[in-house]
Amino acid sequence: MSQPVQPVTLPVMIGQLVSQAPVTEPEPLPTQTEPPKPQPTPTQRRPAPVPPAPTAPPSERAVAAPPAEPPAPPSSEAAVAEVAPAPTPPPAAPAPVAAEQTVPVIRPRSDAAHLSNPAPVYPAVSRRLGEQGRVLFDVYILPDGTVGEIKLKRSSGFARLDEAALEAVRQWRYVPAKRGDQPIPYWYVQPIDFAMR
Repeated sequence: MSQPVQPVTLPVMIGQLVSQAPVTEPEPLPTQTEPPKPQPTPTQRRPAPVPPAPTAPPSERAVAAPPAEPPAPPSSEAAVAEVAPAPTPPPAAPAPVAAEQTVPVIRPRSDAAHLSNPAPVYPAVSRRLGEQGRVLFDVYILPDGTVGEIKLKRSSGFARLDEAALEAVRQWRYVPAKRGDQPIPYWYVQPIDFAMR
């Protein structure tokens, strides 16, 4: 025998329509101005200050706060670290430059007899044309007395004379510059004169 079919009831949603009333902004309240404070006249007196109320002794029921504990003594390592001042760096060794500046520098020489530096060759064309003048070179002299580098500082005004002077100075040897007894490299201004005699 089959069981009777039970009716299924579906949930019903009940709602209410709410009409939306137009929103009106409230009207601003009228601003109230404060009445001016009355200014004391010279004849008015200020009220006397009220003395403070006497303090009453604490009641017997008051709970006393426990005394504050003294801070724990620092450990010995921490105490030493706090007491010991930071180590100061050792004084810097005097710069060698300062010592070098006190020792005078002896400039190089090219005219020592034992060097046998040949004079520059006066170009024949320059002699014929009457070219003469002074050439200046910046010469970098190495500690062994040889020429490391040459730069033309000032021309004689004639390229042939400048070139002849350059060729001669390249082969020269010098007594090197010295600081005390120590030979040092040195930039030296070397003049070369070409003059008709």
